[in-house]
Amino acid sequence: MAPLIDNRIDMPLDEIEVGHVFRSGGRTITETDVVNYCALTGNWIEIHSNVHYAAQTRFGERLVQGSLTYSILTGLISFGPPIQANYGINNLRYLTPVHINDTIYATCEVIGKKDKDDKFGVVTFLIKALNQHGEVCQQSEWSLLMLRKREDVEALVASSIPTEKPRAPKS
Repeated sequence: MAPLIDNRIDMPLDEIEVGHVFRSGGRTITETDVVNYCALTGNWIEIHSNVHYAAQTRFGERLVQGSLTYSILTGLISFGPPIQANYGINNLRYLTPVHINDTIYATCEVIGKKDKDDKFGVVTFLIKALNQHGEVCQQSEWSLLMLRKREDVEALVASSIPTEKPRAPKS
């Protein structure tokens, strides 16, 4: 049986189990993505932006920026209210080039968690970008600061949703 899409981190830290694997659906990285990322970041390195140059390299064609792949990869995993902030990225490695029109999928395995205090903790994932052939293109250890307890998540959500105010009667 193929793995199911399970890409939303909605539970607090105390309910996350080490070994759980979150999985996303696919996202094709297009020519438009690459050009827009070049313009946004100023990353006009020849391997990403110059067809003639890239054709002469060992890859034979333009490649997707590694940082663009990482940005899309982390976006394939959706956060619920327990996630408070990025905490860090360790051991980021680019293992296989990502080509324009490749489709990437995220797997995100819980490899560790630790309490910071009574309210917050840090979860660490081994996050991987797989291409349409199942090859691991990129991986890293990605840590997120999160709320530990469900009651803290519920209190945060309750305090952030407005309630409707009654209308004043017309005179």
